[in-house]
Amino acid sequence: MTESSNGNGLGGRVRRASTSLMNANPQLGMWQATGTAIAQAPNLTELRVPELSGGIEFNAQGHSARTALREPDGDLVPVRTTTAPENRPAPDSTPVSEAQEQAVPHLKRGRTLREKYSDEPKEGWGPTIVNGLRAFWKFFCTLSGFCIIIYFLNIVAWGAMLFFLLLDAAPAMDYPNADDNNSPRKKWLEIDSQILNALFCVTGFGLAPWRFRDLYFLLRAVLIRDKIAMQRLAAQNRGWFRPPLWARDDLNGSNPEQEERPQSIDSMEKSATTFTGNAAPPTALWKLGFNICMMVLNTLFQVVLSYFMWAYNRLDRPTWATGTFIGLGCGVSAFAGVMSWWEGRKVKKIEGPELKIIDKV
Repeated sequence: MTESSNGNGLGGRVRRASTSLMNANPQLGMWQATGTAIAQAPNLTELRVPELSGGIEFNAQGHSARTALREPDGDLVPVRTTTAPENRPAPDSTPVSEAQEQAVPHLKRGRTLREKYSDEPKEGWGPTIVNGLRAFWKFFCTLSGFCIIIYFLNIVAWGAMLFFLLLDAAPAMDYPNADDNNSPRKKWLEIDSQILNALFCVTGFGLAPWRFRDLYFLLRAVLIRDKIAMQRLAAQNRGWFRPPLWARDDLNGSNPEQEERPQSIDSMEKSATTFTGNAAPPTALWKLGFNICMMVLNTLFQVVLSYFMWAYNRLDRPTWATGTFIGLGCGVSAFAGVMSWWEGRKVKKIEGPELKIIDKV
């Protein structure tokens, strides 16, 4: 009884496990994950610069990132070249008087990582292709990258087989004829359809708790401007979405009067530390709502598709049901993927790849 009352029993462990599981931020769909990963992938310019291509990393969601060391003077140095700063002269720590501060109204800001590498020599096509293959291997070795690629290959392989079966591309399977219910072609059409339905169930049902969780957060953020809910959504979709200014802690601070005043995009840009030194403006909320609704619709369409696939056998199932709901489920998921890709590429164009900052002690 004491163990259970302290939360160390089976019930307490189950609650802690369920809470940590719901607080996780998995990708909410294959097409959305693919679109965001493509938008955040290293571009040709990054692959042609040796210092940039050598420091390519990928975070837990499969998005490209860089790690930089922040010097005491505020200068950012890529981790790959952190041996050089040891020989640099220490920054001048002499106190600055008020007269000197007035004479020099502002200090010269440090160069951003993009500015440092803008004049670097570019490699040829051969090394660039090698750098791209290395980056792809790093992406494949991440959990998100591995799942995206394996899932995508399965969808393409079984979908192509279904397509060719519908086209009757294998006449040897038409025995005794192509329309006979006991022909190998008809049997493989059913097997192929059930495998594709099972693959769609992995994302449609497996990710449903997080999809409806995000729908709940969206309603709270839109209806009552719940700051915590909006921050949770921003963390979930950080690869392509930027939250409104009222949901940012680094701008609002802890002063209630300051939170009431509208913040400008200029102040947001000054507070951001990115690869380019610029911050992307807030993303329109309807785009976030569109993505979340598409993911919820994908789950609902998968429920209907599974009903027809599991409640009917291949002889009694309506001929229109399978194609209709496979098309609807894939369509809404693809719309979310296109939106994530389109907004993600705009965010990366402004901010550059994700930057992980390590403060030098």
